[in-house]
Amino acid sequence: MPFTFIDTEIDGLVLVKPHTFTDERGLYKKCYERSAFLDNGINCQFTETSDIYSDKGVIRGLHYQTEQSQAKLIHVICGTLFDVALDLRENSKTFGKYHVELMRADDNLGLFIPEGFAHGFLALEDRTVFSYQCSGRYVPAACGGIRYDDPALNIPWPLNGTKPILSEKDRSLPSLQDYCQQKGIKL
Repeated sequence: MPFTFIDTEIDGLVLVKPHTFTDERGLYKKCYERSAFLDNGINCQFTETSDIYSDKGVIRGLHYQTEQSQAKLIHVICGTLFDVALDLRENSKTFGKYHVELMRADDNLGLFIPEGFAHGFLALEDRTVFSYQCSGRYVPAACGGIRYDDPALNIPWPLNGTKPILSEKDRSLPSLQDYCQQKGIKL
C-alpha cells in the first residue's frame, strides 16, 4: 500500500498513512520516503530523529522553537497518545488554532507538523513510545512553550479527573495571550 496524505483543517498539517506490509512474520512500516512526500507538497529535509518514552498521564509541551523552527514527522511505536499541534505562524489564517489527534501504535498513523507550530502530547498508556523526525537543528536557547491548560485554548485533554505529570518547565509556561503580548502579535 502506498502512502496516503490527509489534509487537516489547518493548512500544512497533514496526517500520513505510511506504506505498510503485513504477513505471517509481522509488520513492515515505511514512515518516510522523500519522493512520496515531495509528490504531495511536503519539501522537508529531516536532520534528527528522537524517541520519547512516557508513562500514562505524562504531558509534554506545548513546545516550540522560535529560531530555526523545526518541522516534525511523528508516529507512535508503542501505546497511545493524545497529540496536539498549535498553529503559531503569525500570518496564518489559523493562528492560535489547534488540531488534536488520537494516535495509537496499531493505527500506523503519522502526523506531519510544519515549521511554526507548538506541539505537545499526553501519554494514555504506560511505556508509550513516540518517535519523531525533525528538520533543522535543536537550539535550546530558542525553545519555549504554551501552557497545556490555557483556558483560552480549552484543549480537551482526556485526563478523566487525574492530575497530569509535568516537568517543572512545562508547569510554568505562559498562556497564548502572554506569548502574543511578548511577540507583539494581536490575538
